[in-house]
Amino acid sequence: MAEAVRTEVAGGIGRLIIDDPPMNVLTIPAIEQAVAGLHRLEADQGVKIITVQAAGDKAFSAGVDVADHTPEKMEHMLSTFEELCLGLHRSPKPTVALVKRMALGGGLEVVACCDMVLASDAATLGQPEVKVGVYPIIGVALFPKIIGAKAANEIVLSGAIYSAEDCMRMGLVNRVYPDASFDEDAEKYLSGLLRNSGVVMSYTKKAVLAGLDRDIDSALKEATKIYVNELMATEDANEGLQAFLEKRRPTWKEA
Repeated sequence: MAEAVRTEVAGGIGRLIIDDPPMNVLTIPAIEQAVAGLHRLEADQGVKIITVQAAGDKAFSAGVDVADHTPEKMEHMLSTFEELCLGLHRSPKPTVALVKRMALGGGLEVVACCDMVLASDAATLGQPEVKVGVYPIIGVALFPKIIGAKAANEIVLSGAIYSAEDCMRMGLVNRVYPDASFDEDAEKYLSGLLRNSGVVMSYTKKAVLAGLDRDIDSALKEATKIYVNELMATEDANEGLQAFLEKRRPTWKEA
């Protein structure tokens, strides 16, 4: 039987692909496969960027399988899903969600845990859990940090389904592209990221994450420490600065 989540690597991009159409529901085995796939992509020295995307033309993911919320499965499901979401959030490599259709429930939580989100104007996103008597655990913990309490409360308390444009205004989506040209537009966006040094992007993301739960003074102190002690010890940081002074394009040494 084919796996519900597979990986592909080409041109510096590692793709984590949910491949169980039409709804790409995340069962426990699928979540476990996604976790394993993420680890493989992180370990691949040729991968600069990790995308999370889906097969089929109906859904990015309709969320975690309701059957896996039963008492005997719930604890394992929650811990495995948390491992996936926090893995995307904390990955040393930039993570980008490519959302062409609906991302609901756990599907939206996976999307939100990525560093950047590119969506088709045909995509719909939402956390409908409140309507069936529960709440999205990752969502209630993460959304206030990335989009603020007001927008987070609206999403998790209303259970409404939003357009990609609505989500971009809230700060949950970075770019919205026409559905007809989404694949091409998304690849152009990724190509822009690929022009950067992988190691520099990694330390930059580390500094951003380090400041999320700190006040401005301690965040600045931590960002400075990473900059001076870690980033500036890399060949690519010095190459980038030297290339700027010499008015040439940098030749990155590291992935």
